[in-house]
Amino acid sequence: MDLSTLKVLAALFIFLIGLLGALIARRMMTGDTTRPAIGIANCFAGGVFLAAGLIHVLPDSQDDLATACPSLDYPLFGLLACGSLAAMIVIDQIGHSAMRRRGRSDQIRTSAISAGVLFLILSIHSIITGISLGIEPAGVAAMALLLAVLAHKGTAAFALGLKVREVTPGGSMYIRQMVGFALTTPLGVLIGLYLMLQLPESDSALFEGIFDAIAAGTFLYVAVFEILADEFKDAQQVTWKSIAMSAGIALMAVVAIWT
Repeated sequence: MDLSTLKVLAALFIFLIGLLGALIARRMMTGDTTRPAIGIANCFAGGVFLAAGLIHVLPDSQDDLATACPSLDYPLFGLLACGSLAAMIVIDQIGHSAMRRRGRSDQIRTSAISAGVLFLILSIHSIITGISLGIEPAGVAAMALLLAVLAHKGTAAFALGLKVREVTPGGSMYIRQMVGFALTTPLGVLIGLYLMLQLPESDSALFEGIFDAIAAGTFLYVAVFEILADEFKDAQQVTWKSIAMSAGIALMAVVAIWT
Protein backbone atom coordinates (compact mmCIF):
# COMPACT_ATOMS: atom_id res chain seq x y z
CA MET A 1 0.00 0.00 0.00
CA ASP A 2 1.52 3.33 -1.07
CA LEU A 3 1.77 6.46 1.07
CA SER A 4 -1.06 8.28 -0.71
CA THR A 5 -3.53 5.47 0.03
CA LEU A 6 -2.40 5.38 3.65
CA LYS A 7 -3.01 9.12 3.95
CA VAL A 8 -6.55 8.77 2.57
CA LEU A 9 -7.23 6.00 5.08
CA ALA A 10 -5.67 8.15 7.81
CA ALA A 11 -8.01 11.00 6.86
CA LEU A 12 -11.01 8.68 7.21
CA PHE A 13 -9.76 7.41 10.57
CA ILE A 14 -9.22 10.96 11.84
CA PHE A 15 -12.78 11.82 10.81
CA LEU A 16 -14.15 8.82 12.72
CA ILE A 17 -12.10 9.71 15.82
CA GLY A 18 -13.48 13.24 15.71
CA LEU A 19 -17.04 11.97 15.39
CA LEU A 20 -16.52 9.56 18.25
CA GLY A 21 -15.36 12.35 20.57
CA ALA A 22 -18.37 14.47 19.58
CA LEU A 23 -20.84 11.63 20.10
CA ILE A 24 -19.42 10.81 23.53
CA ALA A 25 -19.80 14.48 24.52
CA ARG A 26 -23.39 14.48 23.31
CA ARG A 27 -24.30 11.39 25.32
CA MET A 28 -22.84 12.69 28.54
CA MET A 29 -24.93 15.03 30.64
CA THR A 30 -21.77 16.28 32.30
CA GLY A 31 -18.05 15.67 31.98
CA ASP A 32 -17.47 15.65 35.75
CA THR A 33 -17.41 11.87 36.13
CA THR A 34 -14.50 11.46 33.75
CA ARG A 35 -12.80 14.82 34.24
CA PRO A 36 -9.61 13.46 35.90
CA ALA A 37 -9.08 10.95 33.09
CA ILE A 38 -9.83 13.57 30.44
CA GLY A 39 -7.39 15.99 32.06
CA ILE A 40 -4.61 13.39 32.06
CA ALA A 41 -5.36 12.46 28.44
CA ASN A 42 -5.33 16.14 27.48
CA CYS A 43 -1.91 16.61 29.10
CA PHE A 44 -0.57 13.62 27.16
CA ALA A 45 -1.93 15.19 23.97
CA GLY A 46 -0.42 18.53 24.98
CA GLY A 47 2.99 16.92 25.44
CA VAL A 48 2.67 15.21 22.06
CA PHE A 49 1.78 18.48 20.34
CA LEU A 50 4.51 20.44 22.10
CA ALA A 51 7.19 17.93 21.11
CA ALA A 52 5.76 17.39 17.62
CA GLY A 53 5.95 21.11 16.94
CA LEU A 54 9.48 21.63 18.26
CA ILE A 55 11.15 18.27 17.53
CA HIS A 56 9.47 17.19 14.27
CA VAL A 57 7.54 19.84 12.38
CA LEU A 58 9.71 22.93 12.87
CA PRO A 59 13.04 21.19 12.02
CA ASP A 60 11.35 19.62 8.97
CA SER A 61 10.28 23.08 7.89
CA GLN A 62 13.84 24.35 8.27
CA ASP A 63 15.18 21.50 6.10
CA ASP A 64 12.50 21.89 3.43
CA LEU A 65 12.92 25.65 3.14
CA ALA A 66 16.71 25.22 2.96
CA THR A 67 16.21 22.73 0.10
CA ALA A 68 13.72 24.93 -1.74
CA CYS A 69 15.61 28.20 -1.18
CA PRO A 70 19.30 27.34 -0.73
CA SER A 71 20.37 30.96 -1.18
CA LEU A 72 18.09 32.24 1.56
CA ASP A 73 20.20 33.05 4.61
CA TYR A 74 17.34 33.80 6.99
CA PRO A 75 15.39 31.71 9.56
CA LEU A 76 12.12 31.99 7.62
CA PHE A 77 10.77 28.87 9.34
CA GLY A 78 11.01 30.60 12.72
CA LEU A 79 9.34 33.76 11.44
CA LEU A 80 6.43 31.79 9.95
CA ALA A 81 5.98 29.80 13.16
CA CYS A 82 6.00 32.98 15.25
CA GLY A 83 3.51 34.60 12.89
CA SER A 84 1.23 31.57 13.07
CA LEU A 85 1.39 31.48 16.87
CA ALA A 86 0.76 35.23 17.10
CA ALA A 87 -2.18 35.01 14.67
CA MET A 88 -3.83 32.30 16.76
CA ILE A 89 -3.42 34.42 19.91
CA VAL A 90 -4.88 37.48 18.17
CA ILE A 91 -7.87 35.52 16.82
CA ASP A 92 -8.49 34.12 20.29
CA GLN A 93 -8.27 37.53 21.94
CA ILE A 94 -10.52 39.21 19.37
CA GLY A 95 -13.17 36.58 19.96
CA HIS A 96 -12.98 36.80 23.72
CA SER A 97 -12.94 40.62 23.63
CA ALA A 98 -16.18 40.49 21.66
CA MET A 99 -17.52 38.07 24.26
CA ARG A 100 -16.60 40.40 27.14
CA ARG A 101 -18.21 43.39 25.41
CA ARG A 102 -21.47 41.45 25.33
CA GLY A 103 -21.35 41.37 29.11
CA ARG A 104 -22.17 38.52 31.42
CA SER A 105 -25.87 39.27 31.68
CA ASP A 106 -26.66 37.40 28.47
CA GLN A 107 -25.24 34.01 29.42
CA ILE A 108 -26.54 32.20 26.35
CA ARG A 109 -25.03 34.70 23.93
CA THR A 110 -21.75 34.73 25.84
CA SER A 111 -21.54 30.93 25.72
CA ALA A 112 -22.32 31.00 22.01
CA ILE A 113 -19.43 33.39 21.31
CA SER A 114 -17.08 31.33 23.48
CA ALA A 115 -18.07 28.17 21.60
CA GLY A 116 -17.65 29.99 18.28
CA VAL A 117 -14.14 31.17 19.16
CA LEU A 118 -13.10 27.67 20.19
CA PHE A 119 -14.64 26.20 17.04
CA LEU A 120 -12.78 28.71 14.84
CA ILE A 121 -9.40 28.23 16.56
CA LEU A 122 -9.57 24.43 16.50
CA SER A 123 -10.83 24.35 12.91
CA ILE A 124 -8.01 26.57 11.61
CA HIS A 125 -5.50 24.48 13.51
CA SER A 126 -7.02 21.23 12.19
CA ILE A 127 -6.96 22.32 8.54
CA ILE A 128 -3.35 23.52 8.74
CA THR A 129 -2.28 20.36 10.55
CA GLY A 130 -4.06 18.24 7.95
CA ILE A 131 -2.30 20.05 5.10
CA SER A 132 1.04 19.52 6.82
CA LEU A 133 0.27 15.79 7.16
CA GLY A 134 -0.99 15.45 3.60
CA ILE A 135 1.99 17.18 1.98
CA GLU A 136 4.59 15.25 4.02
CA PRO A 137 6.46 12.92 1.59
CA ALA A 138 8.35 10.87 4.18
CA GLY A 139 6.42 7.91 5.57
CA VAL A 140 7.90 7.89 9.08
CA ALA A 141 7.53 11.66 9.49
CA ALA A 142 3.93 11.42 8.26
CA MET A 143 3.22 8.72 10.85
CA ALA A 144 4.67 10.96 13.58
CA LEU A 145 2.33 13.76 12.52
CA LEU A 146 -0.58 11.32 12.37
CA LEU A 147 0.17 10.20 15.91
CA ALA A 148 0.11 13.82 17.10
CA VAL A 149 -3.22 14.42 15.37
CA LEU A 150 -4.85 11.27 16.72
CA ALA A 151 -3.63 12.04 20.25
CA HIS A 152 -5.63 15.26 20.19
CA LYS A 153 -8.51 14.99 17.71
CA GLY A 154 -10.83 12.89 19.87
CA THR A 155 -10.31 14.91 23.04
CA ALA A 156 -10.57 18.19 21.10
CA ALA A 157 -13.87 17.07 19.56
CA PHE A 158 -15.08 16.01 23.01
CA ALA A 159 -14.17 19.34 24.62
CA LEU A 160 -15.63 21.31 21.73
CA GLY A 161 -18.74 19.11 21.79
CA LEU A 162 -19.38 19.92 25.45
CA LYS A 163 -19.06 23.64 24.71
CA VAL A 164 -21.26 23.52 21.60
CA ARG A 165 -23.82 21.38 23.42
CA GLU A 166 -24.34 24.16 25.98
CA VAL A 167 -25.50 26.44 23.18
CA THR A 168 -27.16 24.04 20.73
CA PRO A 169 -28.68 21.16 22.73
CA GLY A 170 -30.79 20.21 19.70
CA GLY A 171 -29.66 17.06 17.93
CA SER A 172 -29.52 18.07 14.25
CA MET A 173 -27.71 21.39 14.73
CA TYR A 174 -25.18 19.80 17.07
CA ILE A 175 -24.49 16.95 14.62
CA ARG A 176 -24.00 19.33 11.69
CA GLN A 177 -21.53 21.48 13.61
CA MET A 178 -19.53 18.57 14.94
CA VAL A 179 -19.46 16.74 11.59
CA GLY A 180 -18.09 19.97 10.13
CA PHE A 181 -15.35 20.05 12.75
CA ALA A 182 -14.55 16.35 12.26
CA LEU A 183 -14.10 17.03 8.52
CA THR A 184 -11.58 19.85 8.95
CA THR A 185 -8.47 17.71 9.40
CA PRO A 186 -9.36 15.19 6.64
CA LEU A 187 -10.01 18.15 4.32
CA GLY A 188 -6.57 19.50 5.11
CA VAL A 189 -5.01 16.06 4.51
CA LEU A 190 -6.62 15.84 1.06
CA ILE A 191 -5.50 19.37 0.16
CA GLY A 192 -1.96 18.57 1.25
CA LEU A 193 -1.99 15.26 -0.62
CA TYR A 194 -3.15 17.03 -3.78
CA LEU A 195 -0.33 19.57 -3.45
CA MET A 196 2.21 16.78 -2.92
CA LEU A 197 1.05 14.91 -6.05
CA GLN A 198 0.58 17.91 -8.35
CA LEU A 199 3.44 20.24 -7.54
CA PRO A 200 6.99 19.82 -8.85
CA GLU A 201 9.41 18.51 -6.26
CA SER A 202 11.02 21.93 -5.70
CA ASP A 203 7.65 23.64 -5.22
CA SER A 204 6.47 20.77 -3.05
CA ALA A 205 9.41 21.30 -0.71
CA LEU A 206 8.63 25.03 -0.52
CA PHE A 207 4.95 24.50 0.29
CA GLU A 208 5.76 21.74 2.76
CA GLY A 209 8.26 23.99 4.54
CA ILE A 210 5.75 26.85 4.73
CA PHE A 211 2.87 24.73 5.99
CA ASP A 212 5.09 22.85 8.44
CA ALA A 213 6.23 26.16 9.96
CA ILE A 214 2.65 27.43 10.19
CA ALA A 215 1.55 24.10 11.66
CA ALA A 216 4.33 24.26 14.25
CA GLY A 217 3.00 27.61 15.44
CA THR A 218 -0.53 26.24 15.77
CA PHE A 219 0.83 23.15 17.54
CA LEU A 220 2.51 25.34 20.12
CA TYR A 221 -0.58 27.50 20.56
CA VAL A 222 -2.92 24.55 21.10
CA ALA A 223 -0.44 22.75 23.38
CA VAL A 224 0.36 25.71 25.62
CA PHE A 225 -2.74 27.94 25.57
CA GLU A 226 -5.61 25.55 24.85
CA ILE A 227 -4.44 22.45 26.74
CA LEU A 228 -1.60 22.70 29.25
CA ALA A 229 -2.33 26.16 30.66
CA ASP A 230 -5.95 25.24 31.34
CA GLU A 231 -5.18 21.80 32.72
CA PHE A 232 -2.46 22.97 35.12
CA LYS A 233 -4.68 25.73 36.51
CA ASP A 234 -6.43 22.91 38.33
CA ALA A 235 -4.44 21.87 41.38
CA GLN A 236 -5.76 18.31 41.18
CA GLN A 237 -3.92 15.44 39.48
CA VAL A 238 -0.82 17.62 38.96
CA THR A 239 1.56 14.69 39.36
CA TRP A 240 -0.31 12.46 36.92
CA LYS A 241 -0.75 15.32 34.48
CA SER A 242 2.98 16.05 34.62
CA ILE A 243 3.75 12.39 33.98
CA ALA A 244 1.28 12.29 31.09
CA MET A 245 2.75 15.44 29.52
CA SER A 246 6.28 14.05 29.92
CA ALA A 247 5.18 10.73 28.38
CA GLY A 248 3.81 12.56 25.34
CA ILE A 249 7.06 14.49 24.92
CA ALA A 250 9.14 11.33 25.42
CA LEU A 251 7.09 9.39 22.87
CA MET A 252 7.67 12.01 20.16
CA ALA A 253 11.33 12.28 21.14
CA VAL A 254 11.75 8.52 20.61
CA VAL A 255 9.89 8.65 17.29
CA ALA A 256 12.34 11.38 16.19
CA ILE A 257 15.12 8.76 16.19
CA TRP A 258 13.62 7.26 13.00
CA THR A 259 12.62 10.53 11.30
